Amino acid sequence: MLGTYDFVNVQNWLCIWREEKSQTLIHNLLSLLKPGGFIQWSEQNPDANRIVVAPGVSTSTVATEEVLSFLESPRKTISFEYGIFAPKELGERLAAHARVVAFDRYESLNEHQLLWSIGVLQACEEFASNLERSGQSREDAARAANLRSAADRAAVEMLNGVGIHSELVVAVAQKDSTEECSTKME
Repeated sequence: MLGTYDFVNVQNWLCIWREEKSQTLIHNLLSLLKPGGFIQWSEQNPDANRIVVAPGVSTSTVATEEVLSFLESPRKTISFEYGIFAPKELGERLAAHARVVAFDRYESLNEHQLLWSIGVLQACEEFASNLERSGQSREDAARAANLRSAADRAAVEMLNGVGIHSELVVAVAQKDSTEECSTKME
């Protein structure tokens, strides 16, 4: 598989890789490309999350606001085992290994709103589990319980027409046309 592809498409990997593995991840993805090949990497940008309510619906958004508030600063409040870098840094990280030919932000399609909303609720469960596993204090256990409660209430709000909308960050980079492919995957 090394060096056999003209194009590699990557989506939504940032939340599952540790910072110390980011360079290895990028190197391995680029090693799949032929010299001169392209990688397109797209990620939802949680920094641009916003709450939307379906037209004609009158419902509370309090729990969804609580969930987003918690998720806005996870690195400041929780020690995670994953999450390598913010989507806004994607172009910079790729530029260290390849020539970035495009980097932009786009509004997500409305059709993606439900998937992103569900993903946010799944992230809440993962964050709550990490808090419990950290076992650093009773406060962490209480925060985990509060987050789960807010996520449960937000799920009900979402069933009633509330959603979370975000933007998509997309970077396209080209591998050096003279670079030979590595034969070793790290």
